[in-house]
Amino acid sequence: MRETKQKTAILEFLRSKRQHYSAIQIYDAVREKIPNISLGTVYRNLSTLLESGEIISVETSDKCVFYDGFIKDHAHFVCQKCKNIFDFELPTSAKEHLVGDGFDVSYERLVCYGTCKNCSKK
Repeated sequence: MRETKQKTAILEFLRSKRQHYSAIQIYDAVREKIPNISLGTVYRNLSTLLESGEIISVETSDKCVFYDGFIKDHAHFVCQKCKNIFDFELPTSAKEHLVGDGFDVSYERLVCYGTCKNCSKK
């Protein structure tokens, strides 16, 4: 995979934050460093970074895609009211159980949907 300043800037932005960003939000942030970057370039690089496993994506219930630079095994909770995405650790991994049973697991992904505690209080 060819390294470019655009790809490097996108990856650095995502890894510097523990939040989840849409392609438009990433585009706006990276444009501060690379003013002439196009939205198409951002989408192409996000696709390449996803394919190589350097980032992951999370889809909300309304089909919006957000990108995450934190690729260590973890799960996500998507609030269907405020649309915030929260990271959480699982007490045990499905991957651990499967590997113990002889499966070869490349990665695992769990996304839970519902209402976060802040929205539940309202």
